Amino acid sequence: MRWLSSDTLSPCTVSVTSSRLLVTSWDTNQLIQFDGDGDELRRVDLPDDMTPHHAVESPTGTFIFSHSNAQLKQWQVSEVNTGGQLLRQFSGSRVSLVTADSRGNIFVADRKNRRILVLNAELALRRVIIDGCQLPESLCYSEQSGQLLVGFKGSIAVFDVLRR
Repeated sequence: MRWLSSDTLSPCTVSVTSSRLLVTSWDTNQLIQFDGDGDELRRVDLPDDMTPHHAVESPTGTFIFSHSNAQLKQWQVSEVNTGGQLLRQFSGSRVSLVTADSRGNIFVADRKNRRILVLNAELALRRVIIDGCQLPESLCYSEQSGQLLVGFKGSIAVFDVLRR
């Protein structure tokens, strides 16, 4: 086991790709990326009004993350490049969990409305795939099986969300 440590790392959430780890922190408005050996690759500074909650690395190497926007008083999903430049946004009522597949589909948990959305690579709503579910606590997409795993309090549900 290898421990990642940093003087400013208080992890909120983590996500992994085949060779990297992406961390959001309670203490900073940054996304922190590590390589497969646990060495820090970069810190992506975010605007002060964006408090990141959950983040994933896209297939194109950008970062997609859910966050509260203090200035607008709403939750959003945003995409930034490795320099922190804002590329696009999606606003939702309480979009707090994100995961992605290799084709650019972004799966988002809208916790307030208890539903799971699919956004396209441009962060535009593609469709609602699960509506009226329990309060989602976690999301994970399995590329190999084409299944979305949704964690609820005390259970995990598996959904076949995209046909091959």
